[in-house]
Amino acid sequence: MTVDGLVEGSTLGITYVHEHLMVKPQSDEPRFADYTLQDEEASTRETDSFRAAGGGTIVEMTPLYYGRNIEAYRRIAHRTGVTVICCTGFHKQEFLPPWFKEKNDTELYELLLDEITNGMDGTGVRPGVIKLGTSLNEITPDEERSIRLAARAHQETGIPISSHCDKGTMGMEQLKRLENLGVDPADVLLCHIDSKLDSAYAIELCREGASICIDHVGRELADHDKTRVKMILALLEAGYIDHVTLSGDMGKVNYLKAYGGKPGFSYILTDLKQELLRSITQKEFFQIMVENPRRIFTGHSEAR
Repeated sequence: MTVDGLVEGSTLGITYVHEHLMVKPQSDEPRFADYTLQDEEASTRETDSFRAAGGGTIVEMTPLYYGRNIEAYRRIAHRTGVTVICCTGFHKQEFLPPWFKEKNDTELYELLLDEITNGMDGTGVRPGVIKLGTSLNEITPDEERSIRLAARAHQETGIPISSHCDKGTMGMEQLKRLENLGVDPADVLLCHIDSKLDSAYAIELCREGASICIDHVGRELADHDKTRVKMILALLEAGYIDHVTLSGDMGKVNYLKAYGGKPGFSYILTDLKQELLRSITQKEFFQIMVENPRRIFTGHSEAR
């Protein structure tokens, strides 16, 4: 499910599974200014650089009450030719809407189901993924509710779940809760796992059946993301290549070239790819960038 409705899984191509095109944390605190992307022209140029490097699809992971701009995502998709998948769901505690506590579980669930069925923010655009988030080293009572809501919406609709694991933490705790609620780990994508810099932890999550996202690449350019490359190699050597995805989570002005930062959306498909191909094959890179995302977002390893 994309901003233009259903498409064939075979058309997705190279996919970044966790990015932000237009985003604005709902807070006036100065520390969030760098996490605000509100220049549609700049975001369009950045997305075009992804397409020019060979990219096909971007999964836009800005949820409710975080500056989501569905109409802008659709315009960017049309102007660049990049497929865009959007999300419903909620972020971690710090970014939950003020009305989250005021609504009961039924009301919140009906909100998610309405977005999935009828479209988000009055646009008619339906989400292709459900987001949930947890805080650093803890899951708050509100986040527990968000997990239950995501699990119920997933079971009702079949849409996959993608989660924010703050600095990589609470991935196993999220997964166990979702499993206890009847969610198959194969339908769960745990993001930011590389932030813990712990390959054994990443392997353990894959062993449970979930997919993980290595998505904080581009922060250590001096050594060409050596630590992340080693983690990817460890996952491949452990036999979990079919559980690994790769993205940049570059929702910050100093990460995007069009906003004056670096490394930009093209980095994974240029510099990082070159570094990875010193140790992995083109087929393995294709598995990570094309096959695995396609399976997660369509439920099929092969094109329909």
